[in-house]
Amino acid sequence: MPRIPESRTPGRVSTARQLERQRAILRAAARLGAEHGLDGVQMSEVAQTAGVALGTLYRYYPSKHHLFAGVLDRAIREMPSPAHVPADPVAGATEFLGTAIGELLRHPRLARAMLVSMNAVRAEDPAPASPLAQDYAMPDRVLTAAAIPHPTPEDHRLARLLEQCVFGILTWTTAGRLTTDQALSDIHRACELLLAPWRSAH
Repeated sequence: MPRIPESRTPGRVSTARQLERQRAILRAAARLGAEHGLDGVQMSEVAQTAGVALGTLYRYYPSKHHLFAGVLDRAIREMPSPAHVPADPVAGATEFLGTAIGELLRHPRLARAMLVSMNAVRAEDPAPASPLAQDYAMPDRVLTAAAIPHPTPEDHRLARLLEQCVFGILTWTTAGRLTTDQALSDIHRACELLLAPWRSAH
């Protein structure tokens, strides 16, 4: 398991200027990660590409793993929801995940960097109160795509279980153990199995 050399809590964005800097950092990291992969990216190069001071980069992302976990979170948040309200919540969740995962796997080096980094951050700081744990968006996006506006604790649990399954499928795919087509097929099947209770409850 990769270790995170710095355990400091990532800084929070509180102004429009800080938000723009953070977006520039994440865009730069995504581009460099797609080109070079996790090991080939240096924090100094990310800062230079983003046009920010190295100290600013480390204020928001105290390690490279925090940085690429942030890229993953942002990518999930910016994935478009289905264009229509689904009549079937399982179909809505499946459509969203198929689009999201297909987009992530278009850049396998970046996808690998994000998954390894998220796993490392969660292993190092698994506390529910951590900022990153609160920010990570996949379960909420699944619930939104399924058109479940007032989810119950069980709905949250099913979305969380699906997230864990999708994370495993993506890990296998970026490691070369599954093709993209196999991954998408497995995600479709996981949605059908894990989210079946939604068909009768919503």
